[in-house]
Amino acid sequence: MTVVLIALGSRGDVQPLATLAAEITRRGGSALVLAPDDFAGLCAELGADFVPLGADSRDAVDMTHARFGKQLFGSIWGQAWLLRRWVRTVAPVAARTAADAVQPGDSVLAGVLTRDLAASLAQTRGARPLTVLFTGQLPTAFRESHFGFEFFRESAAYNRAGSRFGWRIANSLGLPLGNAVRRRAGIRTRRARRATSDADRHPVLIAASPLVVPTAPDWPATARQTGYLTGPEPDVRAPAELVDFLAAGKPPTYVGFGSLGPSGAHNDLGVVVAASRRSGIRIVTPAVGSARPGLVDEGVLAIDPIAHSWLFPRMAGVVHHGGAGTTWAGLRSGVPSAAIPFGVDQPYHAHRLTSLGVGPDTFPVQQLSSESLAGLLAQITEGRYAARAAELGTLARAEDGLGATLAYLDEAGYLG
Repeated sequence: MTVVLIALGSRGDVQPLATLAAEITRRGGSALVLAPDDFAGLCAELGADFVPLGADSRDAVDMTHARFGKQLFGSIWGQAWLLRRWVRTVAPVAARTAADAVQPGDSVLAGVLTRDLAASLAQTRGARPLTVLFTGQLPTAFRESHFGFEFFRESAAYNRAGSRFGWRIANSLGLPLGNAVRRRAGIRTRRARRATSDADRHPVLIAASPLVVPTAPDWPATARQTGYLTGPEPDVRAPAELVDFLAAGKPPTYVGFGSLGPSGAHNDLGVVVAASRRSGIRIVTPAVGSARPGLVDEGVLAIDPIAHSWLFPRMAGVVHHGGAGTTWAGLRSGVPSAAIPFGVDQPYHAHRLTSLGVGPDTFPVQQLSSESLAGLLAQITEGRYAARAAELGTLARAEDGLGATLAYLDEAGYLG
């Protein structure tokens, strides 16, 4: 029996499942990651066996630069439309690849975008599906446990109904994948309501810490919260230029917006450089757009990707996009952190960091400017949040979400 982990999306969707797959393999099991083709290198680096889905996540980012793409990306409904359109484009090849990779009796672990694909493989291949979530998406009446918190009201009934509707919408985005498998097998396709209820009969694993996503008492009995899928500490060889920059003055602040940065028009370092000059705060930032690794200004160093677990604790603070994994890495680092969100679950993580007291209130990426970023940098490094960030960092580092997840999968029979 093989554990097949299907991750369709950005790096934040792929890396946690690849980390889990690598650990299953390290412990003597059989695991396989199915993900967009551009993550072959990441999976190899983590030690996970990889099958390309015949899709490229960068194509989804490119859609935001097409006609009306920027306007659509600026709203939650526009983001959903763009994502559904991309899924529909890649569905024929990705669904065929998944159906060919999964054998009867295999376990199939999938994110929300591919949970109907996993359910269709249960129908057609006799697989055992399980949904893995990285944030609070399950329907609930409890505001702090759901990533759509901003739409919640005082009425528990309203909140449950609204979050159920949002859950069905989220499930519908991946329908082209599952239905492609069903058509190939000659069985009836599903609509969103039926597909959601079918998938809900199988277990759901919330791979997020209760520090960030408080456990909701009304989550279904099929749900289990285990914590973030954080792997072993990597062996990092930092480039000399980064080591020298760190040693040349006070700890800098990290500013980066993840793999979705270009979607939000953060494709150059002009705003970052201007914010550093305005605030007098040194910055470490990913090399994006045409920037090359190295000093791009007296106070700004652009870098190639490096493990957040190594970099963040060496910073005075961390400003990021609010992805689930980066939010957790910032919290674990023990330094103040804050998020400038693009959309989806990122505003929720930004809100949670503020609620936890590890960083100041922020603003959406649409309000990003050298002035707003400089003000945020000044707040995050003023010392007000340092003690609370250090306290929660200790609690976060004590969690073992990867170990708890493996224990649950073993207990539930997903590892054989």
